Amino acid sequence: MDQKTKKAQVILAAIDNDSHNFNFLLLQTNERRGKFWQNVTGKIEDNETFEEGGLREAIEETKLNIESIVDIVDLGLSYNFTDQRNRKCHEKSFLIILDKKWDVTIDPKEHQDFKWVNQNQIEEGVVKFRSNLETLEKAKLILRHWGV
Repeated sequence: MDQKTKKAQVILAAIDNDSHNFNFLLLQTNERRGKFWQNVTGKIEDNETFEEGGLREAIEETKLNIESIVDIVDLGLSYNFTDQRNRKCHEKSFLIILDKKWDVTIDPKEHQDFKWVNQNQIEEGVVKFRSNLETLEKAKLILRHWGV
């Protein structure tokens, strides 16, 4: 059996104290990578669990302040696909719930922009890949149980 590259997809959701809704952080890939909007995604290193790798990627790609983390939730979603480099991949999805936004700093080698999107604005077309939208939708369902 072929070895699959392990990846994580991470939803970063921060409470907006003004609206009492959650906002999701989306990243726009740079021109070399296609200029599309997505969630945090990244490769899992050999010595990491999917959750550890997802958290590391979130920190690397956004300079996430771990002191703002309220919870990390395994969304129970996984995807198998072939990536842009023609690697067979297995990806698991997580939600990181944060008590506030932070000063996001993106890595220009991967991304050119970021934006916060209110949970009520998550809809078809906000991200490029169907798996990203499904993961955002599942995160919204989980957050409803938080009363938001």
